[in-house]
Amino acid sequence: MDGQLGEDAFGWIDATCLSEAACVTFTEDDEVGRVAAAFGGRLDHALPVEGVRPLAEALAVVAERIPGSRFGKGLPVALFARRDGWAVTFEDNGGEGTRAAVLERASRVCRSVSVFWNVNMLTKFAFAENGRVLAEFSDGALGSVHGADPGRIDAALEGLGWESRLGAMFTLAGRLTGQVFTPEWLNGEFLAVPLVRWPRRDADGRLFLPELDGALGEALRSAGEGPLRRAAFAAAEYAVTMAGISGHPVIAEALAAWPERPALLERMAQSVGSRPARSNPGPMRAQGRAGETAPAVRPADLEIARRLRGYPEGVSDSEPGHAMAVQALHQATEAAAPVVVAYRAIKYADEARRDLGHDVAGLREVVMRAFAAS
Repeated sequence: MDGQLGEDAFGWIDATCLSEAACVTFTEDDEVGRVAAAFGGRLDHALPVEGVRPLAEALAVVAERIPGSRFGKGLPVALFARRDGWAVTFEDNGGEGTRAAVLERASRVCRSVSVFWNVNMLTKFAFAENGRVLAEFSDGALGSVHGADPGRIDAALEGLGWESRLGAMFTLAGRLTGQVFTPEWLNGEFLAVPLVRWPRRDADGRLFLPELDGALGEALRSAGEGPLRRAAFAAAEYAVTMAGISGHPVIAEALAAWPERPALLERMAQSVGSRPARSNPGPMRAQGRAGETAPAVRPADLEIARRLRGYPEGVSDSEPGHAMAVQALHQATEAAAPVVVAYRAIKYADEARRDLGHDVAGLREVVMRAFAAS
């Protein structure tokens, strides 16, 4: 294809599952596994979505089969497909494809172009080739195009009217790649892959997340099932101990029974004396330590509401650290993909220690020690 479709030819996106927020990345490499690895994907945890089907159906399968992907509490998941010698990456409400750390790897011997937008119509466009991000800009601000060779896209920008920012970006992508994004691209055989984010260049390590702690990211990308499950349990044990609830009979039983992962925590929500938890748990209001960004309050987070349906006596959803520590233990005893279990347990433990006012060093030490244990 010649990539010359007009800007007004992309209105169809508004009627799709990608209408509100997404990132679409085109990479000139039909080896999907290689492209997924560039995104930080754990291919051993990949989920092939069986058969040719619409992207919306594939996303529904991911939401059902990979814990936390729908609510943003798990590892980000991207869907990969082949089309005309290219790999196309779909991120529902994600943006890894715009990051230099990803594009430099994906475009090592080829071209990559990404188009990102969100519900507030904040947008970003990036073009990379041979391992360099040549040009990128945000929100249609063509006066501030930057990169290793921003002039490389000048010819492709000519004549774009930008009445539709999304239409202009996909037109630009088509001119640079020769690939016109049409509705047919949203039907295919998809591979869903959990992504372990590459570290941010401004990572400060105050939060224990892979994009902010390079050692954790490397461990999550490379560790086998045993170390991943040990790290998940270590994070959960740290969290319930710091919250002062490790001695509760049900929690103590769950800790002692690991790694068999019995359904003990389900009994926690159903035990005698339990009472409904509030739909907006107290710890979600935590302010964190000085200098840290407080977690967003999400009263409509249905997953949290479901998980915190009730607690036995002595475990309170309003006490600092309790709710998130219990969440960490829930995750550590799940039977899901080990990298997902580890990430979610560590993430909730990190939120618990922030709520309790503990420095990240203690959690980091116990988790990384668990990863290193033979």
